[in-house]
Amino acid sequence: MEWIVQALDLHQFQPQDLLVVLVLIILEGLLSCDNAVVLALLVKDLPPEQRGKALRYGILGAYVFRIAALFLAVWIMTVWWIKVAGGIYLTWMAIDFFRKHGQKKDEVRQVKLVWGLGAFWSTVVWVELTDIVFSVDSIAAAVALSKHMWVLILGGLLGILAMRFAAQGFVKLLELFPRLEVCAFAAVGVIGLKLLLEFPMDVAGFERRLPEGATYVTAAEYSQRLDEHLPSHFSIPHVMNINFAAPEGPKRERFAQGEAGDGEFADAEAEWALHRRPFAEIEGWASSLVVLSIFAAGFLRRKRDQET
Repeated sequence: MEWIVQALDLHQFQPQDLLVVLVLIILEGLLSCDNAVVLALLVKDLPPEQRGKALRYGILGAYVFRIAALFLAVWIMTVWWIKVAGGIYLTWMAIDFFRKHGQKKDEVRQVKLVWGLGAFWSTVVWVELTDIVFSVDSIAAAVALSKHMWVLILGGLLGILAMRFAAQGFVKLLELFPRLEVCAFAAVGVIGLKLLLEFPMDVAGFERRLPEGATYVTAAEYSQRLDEHLPSHFSIPHVMNINFAAPEGPKRERFAQGEAGDGEFADAEAEWALHRRPFAEIEGWASSLVVLSIFAAGFLRRKRDQET
C-alpha cells in the first residue's frame, strides 16, 4: 500500500492541489472539443443502441492509456509520429467524406473495419486510437501544471469523462440536425490539418542550436535562453507560434539529479514539445473555438434553408 502512496505522490498532498485538479478538468475540456467532434462522427455509423456503449468501451481504454502515459510523460511527448499519423487519418477521413458526399444519397455509410473485427469493436478501436492521438498535448499541458501524479491522473480522468458526455451531446445534435454532418467533417479536416502542421521541424532537418555560452539549470532558464537566442519566427502570444526551425531540446545532463531535477527537465521538455518544436503550434482553446465555429455553421445553414 505504501508504494501506491509513493507512486501517486499522495504523501505530498496539499489543499491547493484540488484547485489544480479543477484547472486540469477545465483544460482537458478546452482541449477535447476537437476530440469530441471526431468521436461523435466515429460512433455515428453504429446503430443508436450501440453508440453509447462504444464510447464507454473506448473511454475505458483511454483511462488505461492515459494513466500509463502519465508515468511515461517525458517519453510520450517526444513520440512525434503519433500526432502526424492522426493528422493523416483525420485529413483522409474528411477528404473521403467530401469525395463521396452527394454521389449516392441513399447509401448507408459503413464503419471502417480493422483487424478483421466487426463494426462495433472496430469503432471501439478507432475511438481508442483517436484518444491516443489527442492525448499527447493534454499530457504535456498537464505536466506543466503539476508534478503530483494523483493530481494529473484525477484531473485527466475526470476530463476524459467530461469529453465522453460532450461526444454523446454531439451525436445527439447530428441525429437531430443531419446537415451538421457536413460541417462536422469540415471541422475534422481542420483538426487533421492542425495536427499535420505540428510536424516537428528537427525531424525534417531544420534545427537551431543555442550558443556555446548559454547555460540553464531550470525550466524557466531554458525557456528564457530560447527567448533570448532562438525565439519563434512568428508568434501571437497565447494563440500561435510558427517555427521554421526547431530550437534544440533541453539537455538532461544540465539539470540537477534527483526528483527536483527530473521535474525541471519534464517542464522544459513540455515547453519544447508543445511550443518550440512544431512548425505551427496553435493553442488548444483557439483551435477548439475554430472547430466549434465550423460545427455551429451548420445551424445557420439550416436556418437559411428554412427561410427560403
